Amino acid sequence: MSKIKAVIFDMDGVIADTVELYYMANKRVADQMGAPFSRELNQKLQGISRLKTVEHITRLGSRTLSDAEMAKMAEEKNDYYKQLIAQLSPKDVLPGIFAFLHELKRESIKTAVASSSSNAGVVLERLELIHMFDVIVDVKTIRNGKPHPEIFMKAADELGIPYENCAAIEDGEAGLTGIKKAGMFSVGVGEHDAMKEADWHVRSTEEIGLRELVESYKKWCG
Repeated sequence: MSKIKAVIFDMDGVIADTVELYYMANKRVADQMGAPFSRELNQKLQGISRLKTVEHITRLGSRTLSDAEMAKMAEEKNDYYKQLIAQLSPKDVLPGIFAFLHELKRESIKTAVASSSSNAGVVLERLELIHMFDVIVDVKTIRNGKPHPEIFMKAADELGIPYENCAAIEDGEAGLTGIKKAGMFSVGVGEHDAMKEADWHVRSTEEIGLRELVESYKKWCG
């Protein structure tokens, strides 16, 4: 019988309570561009590279930027985000995640982080969780960003686990699409409608436990 041998995590909004920080950084760009920006749009942009995010926001604004100017703004956005995440601590780990990671370790289920953020290592260090993961995918080695499945496939490949034996957890629409394209069992977190398309939908990370995950995975396997 198929079984879960690895769990792959997105980071922002799944491990770390950083979605509001992400919103603040993106809103700053939108304000500079004279572009409307909402938390709903912020959710849609989660998991997309910072340059692609700036390009998207720019299209909504009243200013036109060259490629070089957009790249500069993306770096400025990242510098501001780094200032925000410097204040993170273990209290910013989302509910239930610490206990869930310990369950996975006890059962020798491998773990990976597949985040589009180049700051994933820094955030995990701040949260004092970096030692809990077998693999942290270096986003700089990824050619295709979410919703392409490459980052999830690379995580599984580095773990040495077949895709069908992986569960992957996301709170962003682009990431969820990537998981499905990779042929992995998908867990969607949050109240957004897009997350209800996951193989297992939870409203909060607090609902995620190993027993519940295994039961849902077995149903998915048929």
